[in-house]
Amino acid sequence: MTVRKQALALGAIVAASALPGASNPGAAQHVAPPPPAAYALENVTVFHADGREEVGVNIVIRRGFILAMGPGVPIPPDAQILEGDSLRVYPGFVDAQGKAALELPEVENRQAVLPWAPPREAQGFTPHRLAADFLVGFGPDGKEARTAGVVAAGIHPEGGMAPGQSAVVIFRTDAGSPSETVGRPSVGLSFSFQGARGVYPGTLFGVIAHFRQMFEDAAREGLIQTEYAQSPIGLHLPKWDPDLEALRSATSGRLPVFFTANSAGDIRRVLGLADEIGFRPIIVGGEEAWRVAEELSSRGVPVLASVDFSRPTEWEPPEKPDEGAEPTEEPTESEPLEPGAAREKERLEHAYANAAHLVDAGVTVALTSGGQGGDFREGVAKAMEYGLSEEDALSAVTTVPASILGIPSVVTVAQGMAANFIVTDGPVFGEDTGILYTFVEGGLEKGRAGGGGGGSGEAPTVDVTGGWDVVVIAEGMEMPFSMTLTQEGDTFSGSMTSDEAGEAEVAGGTVSGSELTFTLIFSMGTESMELSAKATVEGDTMSGSGSGQMGSFTFRATRDPGTEGGAR
Repeated sequence: MTVRKQALALGAIVAASALPGASNPGAAQHVAPPPPAAYALENVTVFHADGREEVGVNIVIRRGFILAMGPGVPIPPDAQILEGDSLRVYPGFVDAQGKAALELPEVENRQAVLPWAPPREAQGFTPHRLAADFLVGFGPDGKEARTAGVVAAGIHPEGGMAPGQSAVVIFRTDAGSPSETVGRPSVGLSFSFQGARGVYPGTLFGVIAHFRQMFEDAAREGLIQTEYAQSPIGLHLPKWDPDLEALRSATSGRLPVFFTANSAGDIRRVLGLADEIGFRPIIVGGEEAWRVAEELSSRGVPVLASVDFSRPTEWEPPEKPDEGAEPTEEPTESEPLEPGAAREKERLEHAYANAAHLVDAGVTVALTSGGQGGDFREGVAKAMEYGLSEEDALSAVTTVPASILGIPSVVTVAQGMAANFIVTDGPVFGEDTGILYTFVEGGLEKGRAGGGGGGSGEAPTVDVTGGWDVVVIAEGMEMPFSMTLTQEGDTFSGSMTSDEAGEAEVAGGTVSGSELTFTLIFSMGTESMELSAKATVEGDTMSGSGSGQMGSFTFRATRDPGTEGGAR
């Protein structure tokens, strides 16, 4: 089979040219089609993070920057116009406690470690390490973040009391290596009260004592270095300790400390250590920060408040009435809750209202995914339901975290600035709003419309979960594939493989009635190729078509016997 026919049998995915044994090395340059010379949006409403609104705006993006922006701005003839009705533009989200793939070193032989005299690696005390040095993801790995509207994130290493230094990641679409995603390699030290496993310090009080001792050692080493610099007579050349140097960067004010703490007691312990030692804390997590809001406000301590709320297990929250719906009957007095449900209700409602209480007290608040990444708009909407204003919510996911992480320009939507913004089909935190497009430094990631599904927005009538035997037909050629899908609600994802062409990711799948839309993504090193596909499911059979850079294809599929799924 020729390279071209093999590619067309995949719907014009030319991954075959980059597979082992390909005979035409020059074909790799055609793997990814070049982007348009420019993108354009017509007659959109721009919502700035400071509350300003601009109506009827045209935006032109070229070479990664906003070339022109304003009412009546002419659209260049070579620009691809991004379609959509009543589109809204917002600054891209900055997830100040986000998610990226890290592979931190681990102690190889813990059995040989002396519990009373462990190395710092076993204690989880390596503040000199840069999380940026241990990133393993690059451009394609940021797709989940980009489709959720997140353009940048703070990445905090975990796994000990001081596992390293936090970094800023920019989810660039064209990043060909982990280092190309790094926006700032060091924005602060990452601390927690997590004790060491099986060695000292394993308890809370041991951890606090160890922090105190190490900062004392850091101060002493700093004095020795100062004395030597003034006069080396009678002194040896000071030894270099990268961990103690990192601690001095905190006490000097050069770097803040991102300190993970959720309970009010732990937050007060952080504030006490900061007062005693002299570092600048930023609370990460902060579930009970509302209890100490005045103390945080008086000290000017920011909070990266997670909106990754736990799901209720005993308390059943009341259903929200449809917007504009009239009550059909007089409200009845609810029955008293069981003690467990009452406690859970109180805890969760305080967590939901946490951000609003902090803002009211004058605390600087950024809302985060809690390190989970993905779409955290549901959590932001819950915080708004419990008192946080829309304006404060928008700034809490844009300007506030961008300022804390030292990247304020990333959320500025203006002519001449790098194109970092999202385009929605409704209010950004609306339940049925979809993020249609996300720009990261001019690179485009397409999302999907809101309304609970693709196409007409019908509720799914089929479940495609399970294994499928697929035959792709293009240019008279047939090629067999195996496909595995997992459906949740009206979305699905999975993979599709063949011996000839390798594996493709099935991404962005949506189900509307019995109609499917999805994207196939083939990755070859730093390159990737996408094609769009649509299908109809009837019982245990599926048929559809798709297209890519070099042509179109059709396919048919049969569900593997005994797998899950079927009609709903």
